[in-house]
Formats: sequence, structure tokens, C-alpha cells
Amino acid sequence: MRRPWIAILSLCLAIQAGCSPRGAITLTPEAAQVGSVQPIFVGSTRAAGAPGGADVFSAARSEALSFARFDVSVPPNREPGTVSFPTSLPPDPSTDFVTVAAERLRNEAAFIATVNAAVAGKNASEREAMVFVHGFNTNFPESLYRHAQMRHDFQTPGVSITYAWPSAASVRAYGLDRESALFARDGLERLLSLLARTEVSRIILIGHSMGALVVMDTVRQMAIRGSPRFFDKLSAVVLMAPDLDVGVFRTQVRPLADKDVPLYIFVSTRDRALRLSSFLRGESERLGSIRDLSGVAGLPVVVIDITDVGATSDPLGHFKVATSPAMIALISGMDEVGIEIFRDEERRPNILETTINVVQGVTEVVLAPLAQ
Repeated sequence: MRRPWIAILSLCLAIQAGCSPRGAITLTPEAAQVGSVQPIFVGSTRAAGAPGGADVFSAARSEALSFARFDVSVPPNREPGTVSFPTSLPPDPSTDFVTVAAERLRNEAAFIATVNAAVAGKNASEREAMVFVHGFNTNFPESLYRHAQMRHDFQTPGVSITYAWPSAASVRAYGLDRESALFARDGLERLLSLLARTEVSRIILIGHSMGALVVMDTVRQMAIRGSPRFFDKLSAVVLMAPDLDVGVFRTQVRPLADKDVPLYIFVSTRDRALRLSSFLRGESERLGSIRDLSGVAGLPVVVIDITDVGATSDPLGHFKVATSPAMIALISGMDEVGIEIFRDEERRPNILETTINVVQGVTEVVLAPLAQ
């Protein structure tokens, strides 16, 4: 058997290799004629990047919440679930993700007005907002382009908003990222409060990895405050591979008990990134790799085990919801409603719950539903 430190070192190197080369913003207006242009709004507690730099938002923290809109070109020649950054200039818009246009929004009023303009005249399903909160070791372009990929592959209706918190984008900065995730809670609360004041009809909140910590701490504190306007529009909370302590998660869920908000947790026992997180904490598992379901017993959640789902572009198995062709086909093809599978206004079993064998009870659990 290999010594534990050798196994962990190998995993660290795999994580670092899986994240390189690092993403950067490449402005290519002519790509609008080649790729599928996806509009992404941004709310961020990252400080502004260096003028003329490749990273519009830096890894530094900002107490001020800033806003922007990006039009991202998703290239036609790629496999579903993949994000490809240019490796040389000029980029090839047929194979590379690039930015067609970027606009800074001056203030909160400009953000609200721009979102309202985007949903004006739309029907209810097209006035849906999907808010995505990225995870550990992620720079701004990576979070932006990943959201554009999800929007395109999932065929998401409505508007898409990325909350970009100040991850250091370094595999060596796990502790710093956790502190930055805690720092970012108030910014996400402000963003969600502003979004609730817009003309969007529903909000679906998605947190990946360490972003799940930002999401759950934020909705917890909003529930404690009351925040009726926000919870009237919140249709679902979706946690993908959440890097969360199970006991902490239970305390986060408790204030949501009377809010009647569906909460979905995608887990995999083969998630190598969460295996490292568990090792560093001296724990047996994280919420996103949970094996013993007694840890979430009695909670109003749906656990979806995607351990057996394959994703060749995701060697760590840490983002299979967005990278697995099987998951993409399920979410994008289900009755042509896309991300709407995560909510039902009447709180009846929704499309996801009726398509996959959900075990009914106080805690609804789905086990290994999607083996390829």
C-alpha cells in the first residue's frame, strides 16, 4: 500500500494538472458569427484586475459588490461538457471559448435595469434566473466560461448570473479560499436581494464545491432575517459536489424548514477532490461524497448519487453534473424544460423526481440512478 502522503501528493498534482492551462478572457467580437453567444451577468466581490490584463476581476477581495455583463461565444466544435481556452493567439472561435462583448454595469440600479431589459416581454419560464456560485481554485474567466458552458449545454432559459467570489485560484490556497468563501457571503446576499427586486419570476441557486458553503451560509442568514421577497422567488437550491461538513450542513438547513424550498444534492463517492478535502480535515467524507445517508436523515432534501456517471473530461470526478454527457442529456432533454427540472410551483414531484426512482420520505433519496 502506498504511504498516505504519497497518495495525497499524487492527488494534489492531479488537481493542479486538471486546472491548467488557466483560463483567461480573450475578447473576440467576430466570434459572434461562429459560436453560440451566451449572455452572462456577473455580480462579484473580487477586486478589479489590472488594466489591460487577461483577468477582468482579480483574486483580491473587495467589500463592494460590482456588476458586469459578458457575451461568451461557445464554440461549435467541442464535446458537450467541455470548456476550452485558447492556447495561442489569435484564438479559433470554432474550438475556443472567447468573449464577444463585455460591459461594466455602473451600480445596483444599472444591474436591475439591465436584468429587467433582458426579461422584458418574456413568458414566465423565460424570466427564470439561474445563479451559479463557483468552487475552490477557480479564477474569474474559468467561472464565467463554465457558466456559459452550462447555460448552453443545459439549454437554460431566462437569465444567467455568475457570483464570482475571490478564490485565489491556486491548489495551495485551500485555507485562504475557505476564508474568502466566508468573506463572500454578504456579497451573495446582496446580489440575491437585488435579483429578487427585478422582474425575474423564479430564482434557482446553484453552488459547486466550496461554492456550496457560500450558498448555504447565505440562504441560512437570509432565512434568519426573513427576506420574504427573495424566498417568494427562490424555486430551488442545487448543490453540486458540495465541499461541506455534514453536521454543519444540518445547521444550515434548519432555518429553511418553513421556507418550502426544494434542495438537491448531487454526490459521488468517487470524487477525488472531496477525498483530499476529507483527508485534510481528518474526516471520513464530505457532504458531496456521503455514503452514510443517516447524516442527512430527517432533512427536506433530495440526494442524487451520480457515482457511476462517467465524464472523461473530468478526471477528478468533481463536476460531473456539468461535464458528463449523460447528465447533460438528462437535464437538457427532459421534456425540453432544461433546468426547470429542479422546481415545481405546486411542490408536486417534479420531472427529475418522477423520472428517477426517488425514495419518498422526510428525506428523499436517489441512489445510483444514472449509470452509463
